[in-house]
Amino acid sequence: MTSKRRKTSGGQALVMVTLSLIAMAGLMGLAVDLGWSYFVQKEAQAAADGAALAAAQEAVLSIRAKGIAPSAFTCGLVMGVYCQTTPVGCSSGNVSNTNLENGCLYAKTNGFDYNNGSSRQNVTIQSNDHSTLPPTAPGINNISYWVTVRTVQTVPQLFSAVLGNTLGTVSAIGTAGIVGVVAPGSFYGMNRRGDCLYKSDGTQYDCGMDIDGSQGQSQQSLQCGTQVADVCAPAGIILASDCSSSGNGCSNAYGGDGGNAGAWGSSLTMMQGGTVKANTFTPSTPTPAPDGPLFQDQYANIPQPPLQVPSSPIGACGYDHGNISANSGTLTLGPYQYYSYTRATPTSPPIPDGGVLKVSGNVVFSPTAPVPTVPGGCPGGGIYTPGATSGTGTDHSTAFPTYIFWGGMNANGNGNNNSLYFGAGQYVMAGTNSLTGLVFNAQTPVSGDQTTGTMFIFTDGSYPGLQPTSTSSGQISGIPNQSGNMPTLLQGSVGGPDPNIAFKGTQLDLYGVVGSNNASSALPPKLNDYSGIVWWQDRRNSTVEYNEAQGSPGCPLCTADDGSVLYCANGCPGGTVPPALINQSTPASSANHVTYISPQIGISPGQGRVGLQGVIYQPRGAWLYVNAGNSSFACTVAGQTQQCPLEVVTGALVLDHGTTGLLLSGPTLPIIRYKAALIQ
Repeated sequence: MTSKRRKTSGGQALVMVTLSLIAMAGLMGLAVDLGWSYFVQKEAQAAADGAALAAAQEAVLSIRAKGIAPSAFTCGLVMGVYCQTTPVGCSSGNVSNTNLENGCLYAKTNGFDYNNGSSRQNVTIQSNDHSTLPPTAPGINNISYWVTVRTVQTVPQLFSAVLGNTLGTVSAIGTAGIVGVVAPGSFYGMNRRGDCLYKSDGTQYDCGMDIDGSQGQSQQSLQCGTQVADVCAPAGIILASDCSSSGNGCSNAYGGDGGNAGAWGSSLTMMQGGTVKANTFTPSTPTPAPDGPLFQDQYANIPQPPLQVPSSPIGACGYDHGNISANSGTLTLGPYQYYSYTRATPTSPPIPDGGVLKVSGNVVFSPTAPVPTVPGGCPGGGIYTPGATSGTGTDHSTAFPTYIFWGGMNANGNGNNNSLYFGAGQYVMAGTNSLTGLVFNAQTPVSGDQTTGTMFIFTDGSYPGLQPTSTSSGQISGIPNQSGNMPTLLQGSVGGPDPNIAFKGTQLDLYGVVGSNNASSALPPKLNDYSGIVWWQDRRNSTVEYNEAQGSPGCPLCTADDGSVLYCANGCPGGTVPPALINQSTPASSANHVTYISPQIGISPGQGRVGLQGVIYQPRGAWLYVNAGNSSFACTVAGQTQQCPLEVVTGALVLDHGTTGLLLSGPTLPIIRYKAALIQ
């Protein structure tokens, strides 16, 4: 029996192995097919991501070439930037000559030939502005434009075909957009070797120094990180100077000197080759970095903030010798143009003189102000000229209106009961008629709207939108008798050139503009590029020559208002000739109307406290000067002095005598730069 069983059981293993080989082959085939599909899917994803990013990047370039802020884009605004709200095939021809075609061509170059029928490939593309969020990436904030690309490929199956699966489908989705990115750093010092500060007599000083605290004293009241410091920058310090010795465009052996109490930052990044005075900085040794976007104007590639006014002039209020007085009670002023005038005789027509507007008493700026009647006048004794569009002067936004002050403003604080409140809006300080004049100063409590915020623009009388152009009459045309009478208004300093009066005794609390992505904010979406800005100094008000609009007078190399530098003292792309600066013995010949001291923002003594939340912007070649007394940039919360949630972009910072300080905390309204980026 045993012998017979052995003879009949032979070959069973062979049958079982044969049968198992079929299953093993199927599993191997499945593994091969899955591996191949995975490889193709990776190719599809790379093509989709690249195509979406290429289309978004082309949109950014086209938008900026038109001089439009990327955050202001809406469908139909820029030729060549296309909104395709439903997916369309790249092979359909519907996206020809648009930024979307760039994305399609990028996918084709990277292996997805949608025009080749034998490739079994297809690419669809979809886009829109901020009015709808991308369906593939919901919940994205600070987005002005997006592109979604879908890539699909049919893959022949190999071993899996035995089971009847002859074809497999592989797909991928990529979405890119123009999105807001928070810029790093609490303090940016943009001055470089050869960029100098000026005294009123034309004497240069602090060339190539981005922080000079050598004359200041310790700010003993506040702790910054692990120490007491005059400069407190929790998000980091960034210095563009490469000075490491005196001479050759450097006033000192260092690009930064923190002074007696020192400068503290969570990080310290500096142009390669530059050094700081080690015992005055924490960290004591900067991290070097090559020249690049980090050391350039953080608002490069976007124009200066556009005025929120129609092309025709808004209403105007004129005041005798610029005196605006509330007398008793509260004076509410609406969104108009304000100017100073004189008369040759009591019955002569008013002649605008470009003088500073002198504001006293309790004054509120709000679109709720009563509309002046004709005949009649503006509140506070002014004469009224209706706006060109509606006849009432209220012919622009009431949610975020623009107020224009020809000659600047000085809240002089006459009397004991004075205050100044700025409602949500844009406040344009349009120059000064004095070579040593100011465009904004206050010696009275100042506060402003917090929900949408306020944007102050410190400039001259030629800021875009103020003067006539081929397509606009300019706001100045709404000022009666201005032709031939209104003087050339120069750039002016903020806080006053005299360090003995600059913001003397002021308690100032203002808040930068809040982006429209915040539901409570009334900021126009086209201003989202400037989210956080509380003070903006005209980038032309600088000791270097910034690029201007193409064809600007006296600037043959100008191409666009893009934040790049054309001329500077130490030589830079475009030339080596610095711009002409105006002093008391030189006629106003500079197209930018820059005086020796106009690039300065200064605060000075008598317990002055400037509490700003958001972003202060000054161009390279300008400076922030804090002098004497107990002056500081500091905020109050529940009556307690604290660091301000503020970012500062400037050419240089000078802390000069007294317990001065720049005391910052992590910004709550940080710099937001719009750029093309993958979001899904």
